[in-house]
Amino acid sequence: MPVPPGPGKPRVLFAAYGGLKDGNQDQALALDATDALQTAINNTPGEVVNINNGTMGRDPAHLVHKVFGAILVINGQRRAFACEEGQSIDFT
Repeated sequence: MPVPPGPGKPRVLFAAYGGLKDGNQDQALALDATDALQTAINNTPGEVVNINNGTMGRDPAHLVHKVFGAILVINGQRRAFACEEGQSIDFT
């Protein structure tokens, strides 16, 4: 069951986290991080979340550089976000 947004919090429509093993387009190692991101936002004052294996739930691609992308609804507007592993995003 999806994690509901906390009161006044942004709603995560979709989030993905992962990378390409050895840069090979046929070796995509990724996970659906929608629920993990919603949980992180719900539990973070100010909605600033560091994107890493812990906040995304697990490491989908061991020893692979990972990237993140998400679509959220914030104040009634759809917004897209992207970053690299280890970076932080302000979802307010």
